[in-house]
Amino acid sequence: MAGADPVSAVHARSALLKAGTARTYEAGEIMLLEGAMDTFVLVLLNGFAKVTTTDDQGTTALVDIRAAGDAMGETAAFDNEPRSATVTAAERVSVRRISQDEWLGWLARYQAAGLAVSRSLAHRSRTAVRRRTQFTRGPVIARLCRAVLDLTEQYGARTPEGLSVRPGLTHAEWGEFIGARERRVQHALQELRAARAVSYGRCRLTVHSVPALRRIAAAH
Repeated sequence: MAGADPVSAVHARSALLKAGTARTYEAGEIMLLEGAMDTFVLVLLNGFAKVTTTDDQGTTALVDIRAAGDAMGETAAFDNEPRSATVTAAERVSVRRISQDEWLGWLARYQAAGLAVSRSLAHRSRTAVRRRTQFTRGPVIARLCRAVLDLTEQYGARTPEGLSVRPGLTHAEWGEFIGARERRVQHALQELRAARAVSYGRCRLTVHSVPALRRIAAAH
């Protein structure tokens, strides 16, 4: 809540973390379902969640990641329209499950909260547009480099081996994220490993050279 009165921001955050009820989701458990008409909001307290959409042909795409501190499902709480995406726990996570009335009441009480939520929604919109441009144009290896850099910059965790990309994604999920077939992703990962830019395993990707990823992305 940058730019807001620090005291008001602290009070707003404290009130939000006391709102609703506590809930835990296990890895792979659906938290919000695309098309559902419910209107509650989830505030992610720890871990990661994956946001996916399914088109008319039944093709699923990974479109975003949610991390600790993010609100999820607030759009439906605002407009009472069906959920626009499915959110699935990437690992065991804890949340606050907040009813629509509580959510809207919290926003009404705290002006700083409303501003922060508006900024968050605007940021997500800009990020979606940027990703559509960067992740869907050019050779698969360049798109993959951009996607890896994107998640590393946001959620990378430093380890003795390098920067661990979080959350762990399967090759198929990386393909969904950049609009490529799983086999093409596997080939691109092999090239990046040969260039000593990354190493990978099952649902694990470690970045060893950010400059190398940037060079490869820029070269294509």
